Amino acid sequence: MENELENILNTSITKLNVCINEGCINNGSVYQTKDDKLLFVKDNSKPGSDKMFNGELEGLKAICSTNTISAPCPIATGCTNSGQHFIVMDYWKMNSLNRKCSSELGSQLADMHMFNLQETQPLINKFGFHVETCCGFLPQNNTWTDDWITFYTENRLKHQIQLLQSNPENSLKKKKIIENYWPQLKHIIPKFFEGIEVKPSLLHGDLWPGNTAQSNSKPVIFDPATFYGHHEYDIASISLFGGISKDFFEAYFKKIPKSNGFENRKLLYHLFHYLNHWNHFGGSFVDLTINTFESLLKAY
Repeated sequence: MENELENILNTSITKLNVCINEGCINNGSVYQTKDDKLLFVKDNSKPGSDKMFNGELEGLKAICSTNTISAPCPIATGCTNSGQHFIVMDYWKMNSLNRKCSSELGSQLADMHMFNLQETQPLINKFGFHVETCCGFLPQNNTWTDDWITFYTENRLKHQIQLLQSNPENSLKKKKIIENYWPQLKHIIPKFFEGIEVKPSLLHGDLWPGNTAQSNSKPVIFDPATFYGHHEYDIASISLFGGISKDFFEAYFKKIPKSNGFENRKLLYHLFHYLNHWNHFGGSFVDLTINTFESLLKAY
């Protein structure tokens, strides 16, 4: 892979022996160029990795362009002759968020969510993204849509249900969701949004504590699954498994206060991630998905 990297970067590189926390999907390596620039490279040979990395590159570009919150600067994507796809970005040494950076992250995320709503900026007035992005390894349907309820119902939840249908798993729980719970829920989804207006915000799309850190005393987000959607989607995502300081939420809601019905919508957004995890990993996420469906159906 080094030869392909040197051709793309037009410089010689040296692989460094740096200990990094690799995720469960991609491999990660750190390189140094001849002018001492440090690069982080993720690679994967699975089919579809090219779309995943291209979506990540475009998502990082969009986030960085807002100048509201720090994210690694993407440089390029590529592929080796053997079919190893990769993405190259700046390498930043990262540590866990401290309390101060957690608060700053909440404030800066609110700024990013409001960026598209500023009168001085070109307004994106639809929901979606200009390329396919992946949440984990699974692709997301980012087709531009005028209405958020339609986008979330069709392009997020229904898409996950379709992936579940194609899953060879044959269980009563899966059958209950597909034949019973989902047909009921999709008809009441508009009720979760009564009394509020949703405008497109640039989202990280897969925001959880494992995709946040601090570097040089500043908060950082990475590994995005970017699209334009409801700002509450990111807040629901980061609250999913705990591990984020209350200082984050206090700073965020100081700039973007909660709207009526937030707690029920947060659960509705959790449902996507539980389905996505089920489609990735199965296991304990099956019961979490079932329980969330049952709670949502009791909400209205």
